[in-house]
Amino acid sequence: MSDDRIFESPRCIGEIPGYATHIDEVSKAAKYLKYGGCIGIALTGTASAMKVQEVCRAGENEACEKIRFTEAGSFVGGMGGGGVAVPLASRLAAAPICAAIGFGSGGIDGVVCALVVVGGASVAGSAGGGWAGELAGEKVYQRSQ
Repeated sequence: MSDDRIFESPRCIGEIPGYATHIDEVSKAAKYLKYGGCIGIALTGTASAMKVQEVCRAGENEACEKIRFTEAGSFVGGMGGGGVAVPLASRLAAAPICAAIGFGSGGIDGVVCALVVVGGASVAGSAGGGWAGELAGEKVYQRSQ
């Protein structure tokens, strides 16, 4: 027996061929996805700033002041809504549902399920938070007048 074979893991009954490779690939993808969130935040902030700049260039002071409040509220609300929705979805929906799916399929479907559930919650939370933040920004603007 060569020294290389000493460190090999024994094959277990029912082991899924290529499973470790798939998990490795999912782990690498998750590392890249976290950078996607930062890029998304930067793009959203830039889009909001451009919208404010576009309205303010038109020269109407009242519209310019209002869009500053509503865009700031929308941005903050969107970030907050997504930040609240993701942990809730992870604990309440993704963990029990996707664990059951993953157990039945050998794991890969559970990981995909978790990505879909948490990603969907992030989008929904950001959209709802952005809408609520925009309304709040409009109310603050009205009270400031």
